[in-house]
This record gives sequence, structure tokens and C-alpha cells, in this order.
Amino acid sequence: MSENADALQSPTLPLPPPKNFFQRFIGVIISPTETFQDIARKPDVLVPMIVFILISYATTFFTMPKIDWDAITTQQVETMKAKNPNMSQSDIDRMTRITQGFGKVMGWIGPIFGVIWWLILAGVLFLAFKLFGGQQTFMQAWSTVLYAWVPMVLYGIVLAIIIAARPGNWDPTHIATIVKSNPAFLVDMKEHAMLYSLLSAIDIFTIWMIVLLIIGFAICSKTSRAKAATIIISLWAIMVLVKAAFAALGAARMKASS
Repeated sequence: MSENADALQSPTLPLPPPKNFFQRFIGVIISPTETFQDIARKPDVLVPMIVFILISYATTFFTMPKIDWDAITTQQVETMKAKNPNMSQSDIDRMTRITQGFGKVMGWIGPIFGVIWWLILAGVLFLAFKLFGGQQTFMQAWSTVLYAWVPMVLYGIVLAIIIAARPGNWDPTHIATIVKSNPAFLVDMKEHAMLYSLLSAIDIFTIWMIVLLIIGFAICSKTSRAKAATIIISLWAIMVLVKAAFAALGAARMKASS
């Protein structure tokens, strides 16, 4: 009885101060459970968003000048010619200029759209976990999504290094297989569009991110990892199948017009 009374009367140990961004960045790599517990206790979004956007702009700086714009426009020209064999050279040149101009603009403002994507992903997961009894706040969900995005940040850095180091330009239509982190490079994208899309989704960095999302949301929503895995993997599978269906539809249209 005295031991129990002493235990009840002993003061609660103070919680350690929250980790800073760089500690959390490293923490999700080497000790994700402990780090996501810290994130759930005091979520943050501003610093990781700023750092990730700056990293994205740095990778854009190295990759944008080496884009093979001809590879992008050639496929569009072939599609347009199949639909309209009487296209003049001036029409083709105009379409090429528009495509390249739009691509360059999107390349430089693209990192800003990352904020919108993080918000959408956080919102979808926040609502999905709420439907199944999750107790997380939106700020916890948003912060968890950002720190679970660390593998994709590392992927972008690796991609930029590979593109900058190798000679010649790179074809953005084959961006999924420049880093050989998924088996999509084993099939031809044009001949097997749907299979290519499915295989590109089985990516080491993507799987790593999904694992971090499962760990993070299990902690911040106070649910089991099994339930978190069921929710997140189900949503990911739906997205993969929808993307593959669009890829198959696009390939079918290309073949029909050729």
C-alpha cells in the first residue's frame, strides 16, 4: 500500500522540449515512432514547408536546363497529326512554343503547388481517420503528412543528382524510371502503359513514405497500426488504380489515332 501511495504522490516527470525541424527530419529516418510522437505532441508545418519548397527549387535549378523539350513535343505533334493530317508547319511550331513555354512556367511554379497537394492529402487522411474514430487534429494530420514526405524530398535530391551528373538531356515522360527505385523500367511505357503505371507505383521511396504515414497517423489519431495501414493502403491503392486506368485510356486513344 505504501509503495502505491508513494507512486501516486510522486510528481510527474516533465516532458522533454519538442524537437526542432532538423531533429525531426533526421528522426523520421532513424527513429520514426519516437519522432512522430513528438510531432503529435507539438505539430509544426511552416518550417518543413519552407525547407521542402526551397529544396524543390534547388533541384529544379539543376534539372530544368537539361529537359529534352523535343521529346515532350514530338509525342504531342504525332497525336495532333493523327487527328488532323492537314496541320501546317506554322500550327506545329505554334503548338511547340506554347507547350515549351507552359512547361517552363509550370516547372518553376510547380514547387508552390506542393503546398496545395500537402493540404489535400492531409485533408483526405484527416477525414478518413475521423470517419473511423481517429482523434487527431488537422494540424497533427498536416504535420504528419509533411514529415512523412521526407522520402520524397530525398528522392527529388537523388533525381537531381543523377540528371545533373549524366551527359545529355533527359526526357520528362520517363521521369518515373530515371531513378531505378521501381520495376517500371522493365517494361515499355508506350506498349504497356497500364502495367508501366502500376509498376512505377511500387517504388521504394513511395513505400517508405506510406510506412511513415502509417506510423504517424497511428500515433496522432490514437488508432492501431493495423487500422492505419488499412486506411492508408486502401486510399493509395485506389489512387494507383485510377492513375493506371487513365494511362491505359490514353494509350488506347494513341493507338486508335495511329
